[in-house]
Amino acid sequence: MGTSVTEDKLVISKANDVIYLADKRHSACFYGFLNEHEAQVIKDNIYLTDNCIFWGGYNGAKRVMFGANCFDYSVFPFLCVKFTYKKEYKLTHRDFLGALMATGIERSTIGDIVIYDGYALVFVKTEMFEYIKAEISKIGRVGVDITIYDGAIEYSEDFDVLEFTVSSYRLDVFVSALCHLSREKSQEIIKADLVSVNHNVVDNVSKNLKVGDIITIRKYGKFEFTGEDGFSKKGRARVSVNHFR
Repeated sequence: MGTSVTEDKLVISKANDVIYLADKRHSACFYGFLNEHEAQVIKDNIYLTDNCIFWGGYNGAKRVMFGANCFDYSVFPFLCVKFTYKKEYKLTHRDFLGALMATGIERSTIGDIVIYDGYALVFVKTEMFEYIKAEISKIGRVGVDITIYDGAIEYSEDFDVLEFTVSSYRLDVFVSALCHLSREKSQEIIKADLVSVNHNVVDNVSKNLKVGDIITIRKYGKFEFTGEDGFSKKGRARVSVNHFR
């Protein structure tokens, strides 16, 4: 689920290089697209000034670019590409990512892929647009029309609200409740590096969670600890969690 310490150090080094070059050149410099973990590594390990920002094309984007000496989202070097197809076809994120990667482009050139009814929006580095347009005419067996999209983007993840009680805010207690597993099995999953909190792998079973934390459990999904609502008669804490679909 996570990356190695060496990979994290490389992310930090590249981000520092971007900050250095931006300061030296007195112009904006960029790094990415980054996944959620990589972006979190930068936030956790580098002092960022107001002119260091992350942007993925819309609020809530999972994959983002990091910009230094940057004050305006419009200067980020990526485009939103619209793939239009017949509504009767149901294409998935995997279909689009597979087709894009099959052209030989690197994953780091692709941001979020957002699926709608009859079209998809894909964020790509600016220099890749003409190549993608020349190389792709179909996603799987479905013909697509490819254009640049500059309209408004409204997207939010679907989720189910879960409400339950816990004896404590320990990570193993939450994993047990979320996955319907024994505490022992939950601890095994955590110690196997299969659980992350706020996009960082955590192997400490007794880590205390707080409202706002994002918990990702391999094979079980992503959850957000969203609220507290007092205690039950038995003294257990009532909590609410969003389970993203």
